[in-house]
Amino acid sequence: MTTYDVFQQTFALSLASNALQTTKGKLVCLQESIEGLVPLFILLEGAKGLKGWEVVWGPTVWKHPLKPDETDECTGPDNTWYIGHKSGVQFPDGTYDTYIVAVAGTASTFDWFQEDFAVSNVVDFKQFSSNFTVPPTPATSINDSLNSYIAYGTAGAIYTLLNTVAPSTAKSPGTTIVQFLATIPKTSRVIFTGHSLGGALAPTLALTLQVAKGLQNVVTYPSAGPSPGNKNFANLFASFNPIKRPGGTPLPWQGWNTNLYNTRDVVPQSWSTSQQANPRQNLRNIVGLYGPLDIQTHAEVLALVYIALGEAGISEIQYTPLQGSSFAPPAPAVPKTFHEFFATVRDQHVNQYEVQLNVFPPKISFIELFKKHGLRSKTYEEWLVTLPFFEVYKLVLAQKEDQESAAKAKETLW
Repeated sequence: MTTYDVFQQTFALSLASNALQTTKGKLVCLQESIEGLVPLFILLEGAKGLKGWEVVWGPTVWKHPLKPDETDECTGPDNTWYIGHKSGVQFPDGTYDTYIVAVAGTASTFDWFQEDFAVSNVVDFKQFSSNFTVPPTPATSINDSLNSYIAYGTAGAIYTLLNTVAPSTAKSPGTTIVQFLATIPKTSRVIFTGHSLGGALAPTLALTLQVAKGLQNVVTYPSAGPSPGNKNFANLFASFNPIKRPGGTPLPWQGWNTNLYNTRDVVPQSWSTSQQANPRQNLRNIVGLYGPLDIQTHAEVLALVYIALGEAGISEIQYTPLQGSSFAPPAPAVPKTFHEFFATVRDQHVNQYEVQLNVFPPKISFIELFKKHGLRSKTYEEWLVTLPFFEVYKLVLAQKEDQESAAKAKETLW
């Protein structure tokens, strides 16, 4: 059996943080589940290279204060994250005592949609990082050419990740990741990793701690991440975190401080609005990612793109991708319907990364787990609208619901 190298180990541990992505349930039930799932994931993948890794902080699940139309059992986790540790991890440049901060993509629409300021409002990164214990506020005077900005939704999530303490049942209870990382040896290496929205949050989290706390010996391993901020922010990240690759001829996924992305994945195309400034990653590429669509499907996808362009455009900044490394899997069949388009998106956003790195989640039956903890599976649409870019689809769904309600009201009236 081939064992994982350090990049594959990192990606596998990133996948572990996403174990609850397709579930919903009460916060206490989600917390109980993730505390069992992450160690189980590591145990089952032990022979492939995860043996020796252990959870030392968290895992922690966080949910936003529920709104009147929401219930605890019908919402998913907004953020899930943990810190793992292993001694003697072999890197291309040596052996290190290593900690890994793994950040899941959000499994609800809160950060990106329900806040309603996701990408249309931005936060001055330097101001936020200088006082990250205070909730971020949208910038009121934007100077895109001078300052570093991140999306308000990104800043809100970073605030949560930095200031939430691990619950009493988790590892290192009552401490934040800031407090925990302050106790580790200075010679230890710290990896920040995440997929999807986590691919935007992990590098932003790392940079915040580098700027605010002087955290040293850091590398990042984001994958499938959307653009978290503007060009100045991307440049600031690169100045602290230059790309590092092993010698020889590394594969696309063998490198630190570079967002690994599939050229056929919709999510990394978010949120740049300019094909000229960012020709390889921008919202306008989405319609043509899978070939010529039929008229109806093209119109429906294009409508989502226009909504996203409008939201990003309001921000007054040009969202710019972080430095990245890409791979291109074989072209999928051209989707013939809107539903097929979504199915292709899921394959390209999740499965193709697992194929590329040859890292797959262990085969766990969630049926008994769900029964034990009272969890439920999300519907396909509930999962879809948690993805960056596709949260705008909830606007379309809401509009349809309003139209149907209006039609029913009219029928009742007559």
